[in-house]
Amino acid sequence: MNSPRPHTRFRRRSVTRLALGLMSLLFAAVAQAAGPSHLDVINLQLRWHHQFQFAGYYAALEQGYYREAGLDVRIHEGEPGRTPVGEVLAGGAEYGEANSELLYQRLKGAPLVALAAIFQHSPSVLLAREDSGIRSPQDLVGKTAMIIGDVTDADLIAMLQNEGVDTKKVNLIPSSYNIQDLVDGKTDAFNSYLTNEPFYLRQQGVAYTVLDPRRYGLDFYSDILFTTEQELQDNPERVHAFREASLRGWQYAMEHPAEIIDLLQRKYHVEKSRAHLEYEAASMRDLIQPELVQIGHMNPGRWRHMADTLVNIGMLPPGYSLDGFLYDTDRTAEVTELKRITALSLLATAVLGVLLAVFAVMYRRMRCEIQRREAAEAEIRRLAYHDSLTGLPNRNLFYDRLEQATRHAEREKTGFALCFLDLDGFKLINDDHGHAMGDKLLSMVAKRLEETVRSTDTVARFGGDEFVVLLHEVTERAAAQQLADKLQQTIRQPYLVDQQTMLISSSMGITLFPSDEQDIMALLHNADSAMYQGKQQGKDQLVFHTDAVQS
Repeated sequence: MNSPRPHTRFRRRSVTRLALGLMSLLFAAVAQAAGPSHLDVINLQLRWHHQFQFAGYYAALEQGYYREAGLDVRIHEGEPGRTPVGEVLAGGAEYGEANSELLYQRLKGAPLVALAAIFQHSPSVLLAREDSGIRSPQDLVGKTAMIIGDVTDADLIAMLQNEGVDTKKVNLIPSSYNIQDLVDGKTDAFNSYLTNEPFYLRQQGVAYTVLDPRRYGLDFYSDILFTTEQELQDNPERVHAFREASLRGWQYAMEHPAEIIDLLQRKYHVEKSRAHLEYEAASMRDLIQPELVQIGHMNPGRWRHMADTLVNIGMLPPGYSLDGFLYDTDRTAEVTELKRITALSLLATAVLGVLLAVFAVMYRRMRCEIQRREAAEAEIRRLAYHDSLTGLPNRNLFYDRLEQATRHAEREKTGFALCFLDLDGFKLINDDHGHAMGDKLLSMVAKRLEETVRSTDTVARFGGDEFVVLLHEVTERAAAQQLADKLQQTIRQPYLVDQQTMLISSSMGITLFPSDEQDIMALLHNADSAMYQGKQQGKDQLVFHTDAVQS
């Protein structure tokens, strides 16, 4: 797991920033009245048509934040075949907003720089009609799904592969960008934004299900503001000014959504209804999380996780480097601070009294900001390695634990058992009682499993109703049998979910290290195969890999 980024430099420079800010207040009115002597004309390429999805940029323009920064910003709509990355690389715009294709193109050699991640969580999902029977990625086998493309929808492709779905068995076709095709049955699943298409379905009374990559351990950034290395090299101060003004606009938009909706309908003639724009604004708040994370924040660890995902699904080779991809705000801020200090040093004595009066208040605010950032970083790291529903370790953390267990067993000349289990009949519970009750049942099962195993063991959720248990220091079949029987007995006990009593059992497959296999991926495959053989034999079965091979 990556260590949290230290805030040492933030603490060291805070006093300087406070001093500069307070000195600037005395002369801000004069400078603002005079206005910038020259406005740089720059172009911003959006991903799609004008809508609330890009609210922060409209706010920065209308509130005069760009003009205060010396910028005359022209905002351009997107459309099919006109991508922000392509426009920026071709010189049609200096700045753009993109999704995972930004990272892909950078690692393929394009000179792109990520400035800020507006959406901390991607709104990109697959929608299906509820009457289609599609409840999980596995249900897409043999069905038709619309996507924009492998690069743009990398998290959707990764979700399928992580859940063991062969993408060749899913009829993936280019998106029509028309949700009505899902309503009319022209496709079984449709690539969508949580902030947009669900509103159309609700408006028409169409019940739907959501396949969200976040439920399967994939949490990508989205709507990322970016520019080129050339722009950053030639105009570092302009890049800094544009980024700060844009983020300031996003803060304003999140605080005044109704005002931005009025602006969209009055000036940009957006065709969406006011109710639709209000739905979009409310949905975006959950993805941007302005109360929890500073708008625009980017964690290098999450970028590495996204890059690793592209490698794992075969879109990129290993051995990539993110050097120079993430914008260094500290370096640009240092240049700006130096110029301000030089310009205002003669006036420092006039504001010393003000500094002393407000220093204590500003210091307390600084400490609160540091604590808030550290808490946000900790939460992001937790979500990267734990299942969001049950809180159990996810695939990423379990693979790490399995590698550690292998090295320990080889070093100590011992072994372990790997148990792969699947709940019997869980799909029927989801169909009969709904996903909300199914999720509650999964959380109860996860808690029981954790309470049943030893503190040294690991229980992880692999997705859906599949769990994996790593039993340390278990080398004999009899010991593994005893622990597995205990787990099955625990799962069989009745559950009280929303005043309803439910019964469920599990099918398990077990393999032993090193007697059965020494490669960790082969171990997982063995346990998984043994479990599926137990499924074929009937419910509530326990099958060892060796027995499965013999049969």
